Amino acid sequence: MKWLHRFHARGVFWRHYLRWAVLNVPYWIEPYILAVWTLFFVLLWKTGRRGVMANLKAILPGSTAMGNLFRTYRVFWNFAWTIDDKVRFKELRIVPDWEFVGREYIDRLYAEKGGAIILTAHMGNYDLGAHMFAAMSKRQIVMVRAPEIDPDTRRFEAELDDRTSAEALKIDFSTRANDLALDLLDALQRDEIIAVQGDRVTPGIASFPATLFGKQTELPSGPFALAMAARVPIYPVFIFRLGRRRYRLVVREPFEVIRTRDRSEAFAKAMAHWTAELEAAVRRAWFQWFYFEPFSQEPPR
Repeated sequence: MKWLHRFHARGVFWRHYLRWAVLNVPYWIEPYILAVWTLFFVLLWKTGRRGVMANLKAILPGSTAMGNLFRTYRVFWNFAWTIDDKVRFKELRIVPDWEFVGREYIDRLYAEKGGAIILTAHMGNYDLGAHMFAAMSKRQIVMVRAPEIDPDTRRFEAELDDRTSAEALKIDFSTRANDLALDLLDALQRDEIIAVQGDRVTPGIASFPATLFGKQTELPSGPFALAMAARVPIYPVFIFRLGRRRYRLVVREPFEVIRTRDRSEAFAKAMAHWTAELEAAVRRAWFQWFYFEPFSQEPPR
């Protein structure tokens, strides 16, 4: 029955419930509620649980299935806190505490003329990080993300963004492929900053072969094509949740995609640089890599 899709793990019912809880549940009981609902989703969302466990097997060679089941709970637990923090910020304007690592690169990002690309991952709190950058920067930030799979959830999130997003932050969706690429190129030429996640390929998005944790995979090629076309630097940025309402934003040294006659070679070098940064971040905080499908189709070893 169609109405049941509302109660799927990605269904809109849970977004409505979370919003109600954020606005009505006492602050002190919040951790207990999140703990119970985290267990509920770990047990009942079989696809997400298996996806995280498969990824943990690659990230932590030699890890056992039982050990990774408990680690999966930790991944789901951190994810629950990040979406709770996002809703709390958007509805109540409760701003988490932030720590910064790589401040010299942040200063360079804001000081240098021309556009730039922030390349990040499904870690920590991407949405809050984009809002933080928009608040600190005098330039427009364009945040690109994949839309929610469920149509009702997509509408719910769009309405929330329309009501609460900062003027300096524009949100666009990766499903517009060709048109979006031209719009983003124009934005970079207007000295705007593009923020995009580079650790997962969604349907209809151009990809490039990569190796991650020793396994073959595909990662988005769009950020590298944009960087090459607009001749702008790419800043690897990672956001880590440190605790309740506490985050650390890490900005790594920027790199460029050098124009050469061999486009594939230039992409391969840039992709190798990015995957090295991504691997280091995920190994450091595997419990915050919110990737709920296997990142590689290679069978587990």
